[in-house]
Amino acid sequence: MDILFLLVPLSVLLALSVMGVLAWAVWSGQFEELDSEGERIMMSGLEETPQALDTSLIHINKPDAVLQHTHP
Repeated sequence: MDILFLLVPLSVLLALSVMGVLAWAVWSGQFEELDSEGERIMMSGLEETPQALDTSLIHINKPDAVLQHTHP
């Protein structure tokens, strides 16, 4: 029971510090223009390589003969 005299004030201080950090982040502009960073990352590769437009996950480089396999 005596431990509650230590844990309750520590939990209140922790909660106040978390709210303070969140308030600082909101007031300092950390959550302004959330889309601009994502757009910057997506557009940065377009100027570098022409493959940046390809959004497929798997690239298959097989000859046409393999792709035209027919069953007897």
